[in-house]
Amino acid sequence: MNYQKSAKYMLTGVISFFGLLLICVLIRPIGLIVNSGISYYGNFSETLLPYSLAFILNSYLLWQASSVIGNKTWADRYIRVGLRVVAVLMIGILITPHNALNLEISNSLHKTIGTLLFGLQFIMAIMMMIIYRAWTNILIFALLIVSGFAAIVYLIQPTGFMIEAQIVFQTSIWIMYIRYLRYVDARLR
Repeated sequence: MNYQKSAKYMLTGVISFFGLLLICVLIRPIGLIVNSGISYYGNFSETLLPYSLAFILNSYLLWQASSVIGNKTWADRYIRVGLRVVAVLMIGILITPHNALNLEISNSLHKTIGTLLFGLQFIMAIMMMIIYRAWTNILIFALLIVSGFAAIVYLIQPTGFMIEAQIVFQTSIWIMYIRYLRYVDARLR
C-alpha cells in the first residue's frame, strides 16, 4: 500500500538524518552543550557536509513520502501538503544558517523558519492523534509537548539543552507520523 511505502520513506529519512547528525556530534561533541541546537553543526567546515546531507536527504525522502500518499481523504491531502511544506522548511533551515557570520537577518530568518517547521509538525501531530487515538500516541504526544516547550525555553536562554530537546521533539514527531501511516495502511487492508 502507498501508506506503508510512505512510512518507509520517512523511516529511511529519519535514520539518515540522525545518522548524519551523529557524525556531526562525533566530529564536534561540544555541540551537545553549547545550547545552539541542531543548527550549530551548520557553522563549521568539518561538519557542514554531513549536516547539509542530513537536511537534503531527509527533505528529499519526505517529498517522496508525500508523493506516494493517496489523495482520497482530507487527511491524505493535508498530510501530503504538510510533508511537502516540512521538506521545504527543512531546506530553509539549511540555507539560513544560525549564527553565520553573526548576521542578524539570517538568525531571525532561521528562527522564523524553525518556528514554522516545529509549529506545522505539531499541528500535523494533533490531526494524526485525533484520527489514530491510542495510548501510545497520547504518550508520544505528551513527550512532543514537553520537548517542544523545552526547545522554546532553551531558544530564549543562553544556556540549556536545546539540541537534546530538538532531537526528542523530532524523534517523537517522526515516530507519530510513521505510526499513523502504518495504522492507516493496516485499516485499509
